[in-house]
Amino acid sequence: MKKLLTIFAIIGLAFTHQAQASLADQINENQTDWLLGSWEADIDGNTISLSYKWVLKDHVIASHLKTNDNESYSLIGLNPESGEIEQTGYDSKGKKSTGKWGPKGDMPMLIVKSTSDTGETQSMAVAFRRIDENNIEAQIFEVDASGNAGDFSSISFEMKRKKEKK
Repeated sequence: MKKLLTIFAIIGLAFTHQAQASLADQINENQTDWLLGSWEADIDGNTISLSYKWVLKDHVIASHLKTNDNESYSLIGLNPESGEIEQTGYDSKGKKSTGKWGPKGDMPMLIVKSTSDTGETQSMAVAFRRIDENNIEAQIFEVDASGNAGDFSSISFEMKRKKEKK
């Protein structure tokens, strides 16, 4: 009987689900929750709106980017196999974008590759620096053929937090 209980205990341990870190755990650990919310910038008369909002508590964030001539929606989640934070989305011009989030120094950065309906690809990276509670700086980096972001941003601009609509 003792042997049978031991076998059941071992089997039970083998099938016990190991708790994995959630996306919320990663965000809290990296102290990047300040990026959540809605942001807006005006660059030479062109408005850029960007938002990050939880759509599945602690596990999935929706990203919405809107410019004067394009709009995209993406989902961000933690890949349970690799442990990497991944983003996949589509835009109003038919492009599909896939990317991975990681650090660029002390800034959260997305390296993303977009593919058009004709198969044309384009890569870029964007990192965010917190200025204060209501202001961030977006920094755009070139990405080489190996998928690595450059050392210096080619463009940067400030974004202001938008008040949430109730």
